[in-house]
Amino acid sequence: FPGGAIAMAQALYDGAAEYDDGTEATQSQMAKDVSTFLAWASEPEADVRKKMGMKALSVLSVALILTVYYKRFRWNVWKKRRLEFKDLK
Repeated sequence: FPGGAIAMAQALYDGAAEYDDGTEATQSQMAKDVSTFLAWASEPEADVRKKMGMKALSVLSVALILTVYYKRFRWNVWKKRRLEFKDLK
């Protein structure tokens, strides 16, 4: 609106918060923190889903290793086989 007759006060401003680790409380840093918190709060099951994903990846990697072993060493006998044909004359 022209003139700013209807406007909201600035929600974030520099130095509004103090960080324990000494990070500067700039407006962009606080906006990033707020958006990170909102993303975390919107998906409470995200940690469980990540743990399940890691378990699935570990099981699949073990299955891949076993499959490669089986193909490479167990099928080696069949792959090295040589068929010889004899003349019937």
